[in-house]
Amino acid sequence: MRRSRTVLRGAAAAITAAGAVAIPVAAAGTAHAGTGQVPYQCQIFSTMFDYNATVTVTAPASARVGDEVSVEADFSNLPGVAPLPVKKWTTSGSLTVSGAQSGTVPIKAPERVEEIPAFGELPIGKVSGKVTLTAPGDVTLAPAGLSILADAGAQATITCTPKAAPGALATITVEEGGQEGPDASVDPPTVAQGGAFSVTGTGWQPGAAELSLCDSNGAACKPEDLTGVTASADAAGKLTASGTIAESAAAGARTLIIAQGAATKRLALTVTEKVTPPEGECGDKPASECAEQKINLTVNGGPLTMSRQPGEVDLTPVTLNGTEQNATGSLKEVEVVDARGGTTGWSLTGTLTDFGSAAGTKIPAGNLSWTPSCTAGPGSGTVTPGSAGALGTTTAATLCGAPDGAGQITGGTFTAGAGLDLTIPPTTGAGRYTAILTLTLS
Repeated sequence: MRRSRTVLRGAAAAITAAGAVAIPVAAAGTAHAGTGQVPYQCQIFSTMFDYNATVTVTAPASARVGDEVSVEADFSNLPGVAPLPVKKWTTSGSLTVSGAQSGTVPIKAPERVEEIPAFGELPIGKVSGKVTLTAPGDVTLAPAGLSILADAGAQATITCTPKAAPGALATITVEEGGQEGPDASVDPPTVAQGGAFSVTGTGWQPGAAELSLCDSNGAACKPEDLTGVTASADAAGKLTASGTIAESAAAGARTLIIAQGAATKRLALTVTEKVTPPEGECGDKPASECAEQKINLTVNGGPLTMSRQPGEVDLTPVTLNGTEQNATGSLKEVEVVDARGGTTGWSLTGTLTDFGSAAGTKIPAGNLSWTPSCTAGPGSGTVTPGSAGALGTTTAATLCGAPDGAGQITGGTFTAGAGLDLTIPPTTGAGRYTAILTLTLS
C-alpha cells in the first residue's frame, strides 16, 4: 500500500510515495572469510540510489571434488529509502563462482519481521546458499546481484547491481576426491523434454538407488523434473536405471545425480526443448521444403505506483461578511500506473485533517467536499470515480478505483483528480488555514 500526503492551504493540498536474514554455514574445512567494499546501484520503482556495502563472504577454506558446501555473505545495512515503515522483508541474490569452476551460487535468507521506521536503514545481514564442487583447484567467490522484497503495507522490490565486477572475497581450495566410488553413465547424454533416458553402472551395493535432476552445479534439484524413475543394483553391483525428463523441466546443462546411501555419482546431462511435429502448411512436406519456428515472449509484471503534479493546492480566498461562504479549488492531478499484469483491482482513497490556523482556530475536515474524476489512458482497463461528498479524519473516501478483473487482465495508466469545495462558517476566525490530505493506493 502506498500513501501520499497533500497539504491544503486556505484550503490547500501535496503527495508522497512509498516502498533479508541468516542461515548457518556448514564447512567442509576450516571456515575462511574475506571482507570488502562493494559499490552497488539500487532501484526501487523509478528511484535510483547508491549502496556502498561492506560484504563479508564466508566459505570453507578447503574441500574435495564432489562436496556440497555452504557459503554465506554478510551485508551491511541498506540506506533508508522507504518513505513508509517496513514491517518485513526477504533478501535473495547470488555469488559469482570463478577459478577451477564457474557459474553462480543462489543465496537467500528467510523472511525477516521487524518494524523499521520510515527512511530507516534496512538490516540485510547474512544470506546463504550451497555449491557443489566439481573440479580440483582454487574456487573463488565474489558478491553479485542482490534483491530485497520489502513489505510496507504493499510489496516493493529493491534491486541492487554492482557498479563494477567485485573482487573475490573467499577462496576454496578443492582437492581431488577420495577413494573411487561406483561408476555410472547415462544414455543418451542429451534428452529432449518428455524424452526417456537410461543409466548403467558398476560397483554399487545391491538394492534400490535414487535419481535426481539438478542444475549444472548439482544444486536446485526438483523431484518433478523426472517421471517414471526406476533404479536398482543387482547382487553383482550392476546398476540399471531409467526415467523420463518431464516436459516442464528447464532446458539447458543439467546434472543427473545417482544416490545410494553415502555413495553418489554426478553425470552431465543436457536437456533440450521438445520439438513439436510440423503442423498446418508444413504437416505433409519434407523439412527441406518447409520449416517452422517457435516464437516465444516473456512478459514480466511490474509494480502498482502513483505520482502527482508538484505543488500545493490553494483554494479561492474569501472575505468574512457574516454569512456562510465557500472556497473552491482543484486537487493536483494524480497518476496511477498498474503494471502488475494480473486481475486484481486497486483503490485510491483519502483522509483529511481539520483545517488549522496559527491562532489555533479550526475549520472541521467535514466542511470540505470533493467531486472525484477519473480517466483511463489509451488501452487501459476500467476505472471508476468515487462518490462526491465530504471528507473525514478517520473514514477514507474513495477518489478513484479499478475493480477486480473477474478473469480479465487489469492494468494501464490512469489519472485522477477532484473539484474541492470548502464551507466556511460565519464564525470562522481570520487567518491562513492549512490541512493535510493523505492519499492511499492499495
